Amino acid sequence: MGAAWRRSVPAALAGLLIAAAASAEPHTRNGLCLGLGFGLESVSWTDADGDRNVEGSGTGNARAGYAIKPDLVLGIEFWGWAKDYEISTTTLPVPVDVRLTATTIGVTYFPGNAGFFVRLGAGIAYGRIEVNPPPSVDSVAADAEADTGIAVALAPGYEWRLTPKFALGAQGDIVYLGLGGALEDAFGYGLNAQFNWYW
Repeated sequence: MGAAWRRSVPAALAGLLIAAAASAEPHTRNGLCLGLGFGLESVSWTDADGDRNVEGSGTGNARAGYAIKPDLVLGIEFWGWAKDYEISTTTLPVPVDVRLTATTIGVTYFPGNAGFFVRLGAGIAYGRIEVNPPPSVDSVAADAEADTGIAVALAPGYEWRLTPKFALGAQGDIVYLGLGGALEDAFGYGLNAQFNWYW
């Protein structure tokens, strides 16, 4: 992940939030809720050899829910993260492809029915890692492994209502994926922009 990209995403997010704060609408939640989010996430995991890996990449999430009260939304959320990187060897680099997803059911609480929120969810985690060494590299074995496990997600954030039905926000992600094998105990944290609709 390039340094320019790491600087530009937070700057763009800050600009969106400043614009949102200047034209805030009252918060109303009394039915169907949909949301999308995009940002950056750093994920760490301990592989089967006991080595700790840390990689940063883009992340995305999508969710659907229903406001059972103006300050409480029940819903389902999908979170995804992917990274292609390389392992250095004495001859050629070895490509590695990692894919992680979590599907959780949870609650979003808006204290005082305002813009601040905390989302907590639990569900199913899926992870896949694939190693594809070139034919001339014999020090690293080709391998592909997929695992499922549990997922727990915590997301604090704040949203600004721009129209009666649309809100723009910022959200922090803390995600734990209890996987096995080469992606054992993956843990992610990041920041993303949120686009939320209410009916």
